[in-house]
Amino acid sequence: MRKRYQSAGFTLIEILVVITIIAILVGAVVLKISVKNPARDIKDTAVRTYLLMGLASDQAVYTRQQFGIRFHPESYEFYFLEPGEKGEQTWQVLEDDKLKFKPLAEKLDIAVDISGLPIVLETLTDELADATDEDPIKPHVMFLSNGEIMPDFRVVFADPDSDIQHQVMTGEEEPIVVEQLN
Repeated sequence: MRKRYQSAGFTLIEILVVITIIAILVGAVVLKISVKNPARDIKDTAVRTYLLMGLASDQAVYTRQQFGIRFHPESYEFYFLEPGEKGEQTWQVLEDDKLKFKPLAEKLDIAVDISGLPIVLETLTDELADATDEDPIKPHVMFLSNGEIMPDFRVVFADPDSDIQHQVMTGEEEPIVVEQLN
């Protein structure tokens, strides 16, 4: 007569299958959880703007062309100075995927001081409606082909629901600096 052996546990393969299924489910849950971190978002936006401004400044030097940036209440865009007919030059929006504002899922407030004076920011659609040939849209800050950045500026990125703020500004030792306020 044959003796029947009763298994007293799980096989290694059964345990590995269960662990794999649990790991996949935990991974799916973790990916679906959206953690709102406004401090990180504001800092990332300020650092990204700082880096983009540095890139625009470098491009101005390397291409021997003038670049600029214009701010709006919740965004910004880059411009370049395009030579026109009869020696006149006009500022045109720069269509470059590298030099673009990356919108946040959350609301963001932008405040700008130029040479120590706060300026009133308008939306792009309002500015386009008000622009004329005699008074076209111009950048707030210019990156010149000789490496200068002018005028002195300070841009504050803030979360409207808290006191989290970061600023990008002209520096004394570095042309552009980014730092946390508060």
